[in-house]
Amino acid sequence: MDEKLVDSTDAADDVVTAEVIFDQTPFYAEMGGQVADTGTIVDESGTVVAKVTDVQHAPNGQNLHTVKLIGKLVKGATYTLSVDAARHSKVEKNHTATHLLDQSLRNVLGSHTAQAGSLVEPHYLRFDFTHFGQVTSEDLHKVEQMVNDQIFAEIPVKTVETDLETAKKMGAIAMFSEKYGKRVRVVSIGDFNTEFCGGDHVANTNELGLFKIVSETGVGAGVRRIEAVTAGDAFKFLNDEEALLNQTAALVKAPQVKEVPHRIEALQADVKKLETGQRALQAKMAAQQAASAFDHIETVAGTTVIAQQVNVAGMGQLRQLADDWKQKLPSDVLVLATGNDDKASLLVAMSPDQVKAGRKAGDLIKAIAPAINGGGGGRPDMAQAGGKKPAGISDALAQAKAWLEK
Repeated sequence: MDEKLVDSTDAADDVVTAEVIFDQTPFYAEMGGQVADTGTIVDESGTVVAKVTDVQHAPNGQNLHTVKLIGKLVKGATYTLSVDAARHSKVEKNHTATHLLDQSLRNVLGSHTAQAGSLVEPHYLRFDFTHFGQVTSEDLHKVEQMVNDQIFAEIPVKTVETDLETAKKMGAIAMFSEKYGKRVRVVSIGDFNTEFCGGDHVANTNELGLFKIVSETGVGAGVRRIEAVTAGDAFKFLNDEEALLNQTAALVKAPQVKEVPHRIEALQADVKKLETGQRALQAKMAAQQAASAFDHIETVAGTTVIAQQVNVAGMGQLRQLADDWKQKLPSDVLVLATGNDDKASLLVAMSPDQVKAGRKAGDLIKAIAPAINGGGGGRPDMAQAGGKKPAGISDALAQAKAWLEK
């Protein structure tokens, strides 16, 4: 990038963004998982000259503001810096929620649980923690309830700056990955939680309103991740869930939402009955297919063969037909095929005499499977193949007879 130090910059000169350091700033620079503040910069005439899109720590610790220029910025001039208060408030709520969540996880899962990373955004929070194995839904519910209990208890949140030794005596939880100086900042939520923290927090837990876990997943060996929402975002999440539940109630024709589970159980019972009936019907059809298919016996080079396309559900029923063939052995070789939608299935079976003579079902299936754009294999006495070209079934059956002639 073509970066340079300048005394002024102006959007009129086609400069889109700039990085600015002020002697004083109310903007929070990204740190400890908490995202940076955003807001506006106003000149002495009251005109918005830039929008702050990001704030990071410069090498010497200053707050380095990334701004989108609207007007002109001049070194030495006086500006009014305004933080987006509504966005900042949401971030504060979610940051306090991470402390409540951290402590609740320790209380429910055990002292082995420790923070492994976090992200505090305006509309959600993400918290990574160490834990071996999955978190049960029961424990997750306990954690969520514990956080909400602290919110409903309306606990004051206090922040103090003190020396490192005093902070440790207070029982403050430290991040092992962080390095602390002689003076540290400690955030306490009543007797529930005390942690080292340089971020922003609410004055009282009641400001969070509500806490709701959105997801819990594994992100690595021994590391789990929780995403959650608070306040208005939690209310929206629950409203969206309710809308889905109401939609489900309408689909299953449940007069009231509370009747949805019972209605679904009844539908599942109906589906089970239908599936049982379908399987019985398919078995009957397969038996009828077997009766007719086994009547078509041809002789190829002195070998009797049944090579037929049958109308059955799939490979499972082809194997059932093959089992019937084995019991009766009406031919030396069996080649069956079926096609459904964009799938084709082939099955080859050899009589014991054919296997002894050196003919293998696997060799024949490999020879004819390309006709259905597929592949397969199996034992000497039985092999199968699947493909995606039902139109090639007739070619496969013809190739099977040609193979026997050789």
